[in-house]
Parts: sequence; structure tokens; C-alpha cells
Amino acid sequence: MNRFVFTCGDINGIGPEVAIKALSKIHTSNNQNQFILIIPKNTFDSTSKIVSPKFDYKVYSRYHTALKSSEQVVVLTLKSARQNKGKPTIESGKAAFKALQISFQLIDKQGLDAVVTAPVSKTALNLSGVKYPGQTEMFADWCGVKNFVMTFLSKQLRVALYSIHIPLKEVTNYLQQSRLQSKLRILISMLKNDLGIIKPKIAVLGINPHAGENGIIGQEERALIEPAINQKEFKGMVEGPFSPDVFFANRRFKNYDLVFGFYHDQVLIPFKYINSGKGVNFSAGLPIIRTSPDHGVAYDIAGQGIADESSMVEAFKYAKLILKNRSASNLV
Repeated sequence: MNRFVFTCGDINGIGPEVAIKALSKIHTSNNQNQFILIIPKNTFDSTSKIVSPKFDYKVYSRYHTALKSSEQVVVLTLKSARQNKGKPTIESGKAAFKALQISFQLIDKQGLDAVVTAPVSKTALNLSGVKYPGQTEMFADWCGVKNFVMTFLSKQLRVALYSIHIPLKEVTNYLQQSRLQSKLRILISMLKNDLGIIKPKIAVLGINPHAGENGIIGQEERALIEPAINQKEFKGMVEGPFSPDVFFANRRFKNYDLVFGFYHDQVLIPFKYINSGKGVNFSAGLPIIRTSPDHGVAYDIAGQGIADESSMVEAFKYAKLILKNRSASNLV
């Protein structure tokens, strides 16, 4: 039996709602999978009044007891936290962070298989004293991993980020040939071992307009990016750098298994436009499996029962697929 952890995300956003909706869709009558939802008790109760769970479940307040349950859906409750729907608060930041901490403990110490994390608010986390810029960095730090890559997955398009949550003005200073090569190795390994793509092809975008226009608009492509990707180890797998606007306008991404960009919006604008809230965030390079929806907390519709759970469902499907592929690789 595979066991998946779900976190509640920000309790003032749509996280609790999409988690319950997703579990209502993916639970089955067999016991092949078990789901453990970590959430404050009052949040689960209030959300269940808006979105009625379509699954049987048992509620526990201690995870050692919860892990002994044979119920397919287990609700592991945190201490109740005051909600103020639609706003980031200290309480919502603390509850989201506590759920994430416990989810990692369950995987790292108790051997559970994967975690699907609902959206959190960086503002709420910051208000509560949590200084991590995002969940990707959080889990990487807990895993003791320094080289990792934030990726976004879908059937139409896969993208990855060289830099994650840093200001745009700092991206070029962060650019290093060795770091770029390290991230490309992680992505090649991910595509092969996690997604089962035997001969992956990665397109690398330029960092400047027109990919530097032969050095006229910037030197980063010629000085750093080209030497990094034109290595023997990447031959046949990595190509570029491409002018980003033309690359997406001509839909050249269809010829590649993944597109690698250098800053957040460079690849996430086209990714989210194409996938319309059905993509998945995956932390590549970690020993654990962690996926999440590609959207945020959506404070504007929190508590209305109208949030779309599609991305949360897809996040579970990818976690399940990656688990299957990793298990198969370990058997070889």
C-alpha cells in the first residue's frame, strides 16, 4: 500500500477546499493507497460544511496513532487555528508551516511515500516568522540538498527554473556555468528516472532578449550559457540558447521534453497560460517526492466552495507516477 500525505496549505485560502475536493475524487474502494490529510480540526470542520467530503475517514490528533489506521483517508488534526478567510495572517502562516513540518517528518522518519502540498502564502509565512522563500526551498533544506530545481509539469508543456524566488535584478549575478550544468544534470535524471523518458531533450532559453543577439544585447549567452550546455555529456539532450519569444510563439516546445528558463515569469507565464490552472509543481533533485498545484492561495474566492481542484488532482497523479517510476528503477 502506498501512503500519500496531503497538507492543508494556507487555511485562509483555497487549500483546505481543494484538498478535500481532490481526495473526494481520487479515493477508491480498494486499499492500494492511503491518504493522510494534515489540517487544523476547526478548518476541516468548517471547510466540510462548504464542501462535503465524499469519502469515509477517521480523525486523529496524534500521527503515531493515525499511522496505525487502516482507513483509506485519515484526517490528522492540528491544534485549531483562527481563520480569517481571504487574508494572510500569523495564524494561517503558522498552521501551514506546521502541516508542512509534520508532512516531512512522516516521509523522512515514518517512511510514507510522497507529499502533495496545498498552496501557501509567502506573506503569511513571513508574518509568522518563517523565512523560507517557498516550499521548494523549505523541503530542499530539510532534505539537506543544495542542488535542486523547481519544475512544472503537464501533458502539453514541462518547464524548469534556473532561479526561483529571487528578484529579477539578481538573476544575472546568480548565473554560473557550474551551477547551470548541475541543474541540467538534475533535470536529465528527473526526466529519465522520475518521468520515464529514456532519451530526454531539453531546450535552454536565453536570458536576454533575442538570446543576446550575438552579444549585442548581452554577453551571458556567449560567455556562460553556451559553454555550459555545449559539453559532451549533454550532446543530443540539451540545445539552445533560444530566443524565448520566438521559441514559444512558434510552439517549438512541442519538440522538447522540457524547457529550461532562467527566471520565474520567463517560463511560468506561458506554462500557466497553456495549462490554465491544471499544471503541477514538482521539486526535482530531492530524495523525497513532493508535488503541489501550480496556483496560489486564491484569497479572492476562499470559502466560497468554487475553487477548481484539477491541479491538486494532477499533483497527486504525478506523485503517484513518480513513485511508480522510482520504485521500478530501484528494482532494476
